[in-house]
Amino acid sequence: MKLSILKLDGTSFDVAVLNTAKVRDLKAAVMKYIDSMEQIQMGHRHISWKHVWGNFCLCYGSTKLIDDDTPLQNFGIKSNEELRFEHYVASREMGRHSHAKKRRFFHGLRNT
Repeated sequence: MKLSILKLDGTSFDVAVLNTAKVRDLKAAVMKYIDSMEQIQMGHRHISWKHVWGNFCLCYGSTKLIDDDTPLQNFGIKSNEELRFEHYVASREMGRHSHAKKRRFFHGLRNT
């Protein structure tokens, strides 16, 4: 199925995934498209996808596509639908949080 992805800057692009695709497959298609466009337009450039997915998510209507293992059909997504990027910060309850863990350099040097 062909899906249109609306970016935060208002531009959009199309990606193609299988009808049985999961959120993980959609993310992979988005990463592949954006990486190839960045390579063509700006030469070699690295995008931190861990940072992107930790601070943004894809949305369909008011539903955030967060669980990578959920099939797109479970959200009612059909061919030629539009999804969009939105700001998102994973909650601590989900076990994923976008803030980096504090590194304690002297943690192992404590006297016991």
